[in-house]
Amino acid sequence: MFFSPSSLLSVVFLCSLLIIFIWFYLRDVGRMVQVGIKSIFIVIGFIAMRLVLPFEFPFSDSFASRYFMPNILGVLQTPVMTAFNKTFTIFHIGFIVWVVGIAITTASTIITRMRFGQVVKQQPIIHNAKINNLLHTLAKKHKKPVAFQVIYSDLFSTPMLYGYRCPKIIVPSMDLTYEEWYFILKHEISHYYNGDLQIKLFVQLLRIIYWWNPFVYLLNAEIDKMLEFRADSKVTKSLNEYEKAKYLDCLLKVAKSLSTERRNYYSVAFESGKTSVLSQRFHLILGTYERLNYKRLSAILIIPLLLLLYFSFIAVFEPYAISPDHAANTVELTKDSSYLVLNSDGGYDVYINNRFFAAVQEIKDSYSNLNVYHNLEEAKKYEEKK
Repeated sequence: MFFSPSSLLSVVFLCSLLIIFIWFYLRDVGRMVQVGIKSIFIVIGFIAMRLVLPFEFPFSDSFASRYFMPNILGVLQTPVMTAFNKTFTIFHIGFIVWVVGIAITTASTIITRMRFGQVVKQQPIIHNAKINNLLHTLAKKHKKPVAFQVIYSDLFSTPMLYGYRCPKIIVPSMDLTYEEWYFILKHEISHYYNGDLQIKLFVQLLRIIYWWNPFVYLLNAEIDKMLEFRADSKVTKSLNEYEKAKYLDCLLKVAKSLSTERRNYYSVAFESGKTSVLSQRFHLILGTYERLNYKRLSAILIIPLLLLLYFSFIAVFEPYAISPDHAANTVELTKDSSYLVLNSDGGYDVYINNRFFAAVQEIKDSYSNLNVYHNLEEAKKYEEKK
């Protein structure tokens, strides 16, 4: 693997396009159902993995860019200062700012996590026989039962899962029925066994590395949304229509008491906090999305998505350049040093630095900007004035 500014810019550009594509695709519940949540997770996983590994692989191909990459790299290689007998370019300064930003974001993330952890540790564990029995029953349904603990506190505004080794289900102080307790606990336990906390940790790593990239934050929002969709699907899979309606009532109840000021990136919350996402969850659970024939539309959208994903792994855009061997035998035709003179054959004689270079039959794009003279005397008269 090889890292270069070209590989980084190529990966960021292509993955940003993919994120926009995913965001657009997931706006429609029908398309989401057609492709499947699992398939979407796989695509998102590849995007995230590519962002973590912005390298040029042995199987990668270079694609010459005549305008975009030369201009971008030209700006990045502009000298801005000299220090310690070394010239620093915009790229060097940008890289230093990037690293400093990673360090600051990492420190802030660790501090936030520690403070949140301390708050969680200070909260009393609930000792309610009925709730603990329910919790034990739900955990036993999985292959590896885990001893979950429940925290019931008014410091939190939405139910959430926190902790890897000793997972805690945090429930805000609100009046809940036994059925609502069942829905909330099952939802959070589903998050745990789906590995959603680990996914959140990985996404947080992406946010730390690409703290400057708004598309990574957009990807984070889409992943959060997909985690909630998957947990909803697990909980409501065996429910009848009446029970699904009760589950949605529970979602609404929590949404009404939600305060976005207490969200935490290391937990997986029962409520997503956005009205649009809540609406999508309702349609997905009830199956009230438009049941159109999405097969053709999905193929039209998913094929370019997969091609773009594949392209992100093999393509590296490099600034256009000719080989040294060709460069040694190449001249540049510019208006300052070259001009054309009409000849008797109906073509043009090419002159470089007032010396004959070659005869051509027609004017090409590569030298269409050169001055054209009727004869050599006219050419010398005007060229000497430059």
